[in-house]
Parts: sequence; structure tokens; C-alpha cells
Amino acid sequence: FFLIYTFLRMAGPENAQQEPGFYPRINATMLSSPAYSNMIVSVVGRVASNDGSVLSLTTGDSGTVSVVHDGQIDPSAVTAFVEVVGAVGEGNVQQFVTRPLGDDFDLETYDAMITMQNERYQGIFYQPEFAAMAK
Repeated sequence: FFLIYTFLRMAGPENAQQEPGFYPRINATMLSSPAYSNMIVSVVGRVASNDGSVLSLTTGDSGTVSVVHDGQIDPSAVTAFVEVVGAVGEGNVQQFVTRPLGDDFDLETYDAMITMQNERYQGIFYQPEFAAMAK
């Protein structure tokens, strides 16, 4: 939590509206959108590779997200599918937290859910009154 709080403080006023604990869930296509620039996001995907400093994830839209990390990802946190919470950089995500999701996860259904969440039903998921109720 401290890393995320520090990032929001350093990122400047353009991210002042992003509440800690409420991160957009995105896929590879959404990552390229300027709407998520310098935001903290959640990305779920299948681990394609990990070279020690970059974790490559295949997301539900069949795209690839590069997750930059410090090389100290806990091996128990890397299963076939993971969630990464991190800051959007230039075409990548800087990892803050990695959560294992196991070896059996339906990426296509997850992708359909986040597409609805970020498009058609965005008002339901991102209205401030709903965020306040979740606290």
C-alpha cells in the first residue's frame, strides 16, 4: 500500500482523483489508451515469460502486457495466471503487487467483464457514491 500511496503523491494532480484501492482493470488494448497513462491499474493474464526483470502476460484480448519488476517477485506469486497491480508507464506496467490466480482461469470471460466495466456499464462501477459505499 505504501508504494501505491507514494506513487499517487509523486504522480501529480492529474491522478488526485484516483482513490487508493480502486484501480481500473484493463487488458492489453486498454493499456495503449491515453486514458490510463500514469494511473495505477490491475492487469490479469497468463504468464508467457519472466526474464528476471520483465514479466510478459497474455491478456484476455490475446494481447501482451510487459510488466517491469525489480526481479524479486515471490516465486509462489507466479502461477499460470496472475493479477498485477502497478503503474502504467510507456507501453508497460511497473509492478507493485503480484497475486497468484492459480492454473485454471477463464481469461475470455474476465475480458468480457472488464470490457463491460470500462465501456457499457462504466457508470455503475466508477461512480463516487459506489466507491464510498465499498469502504
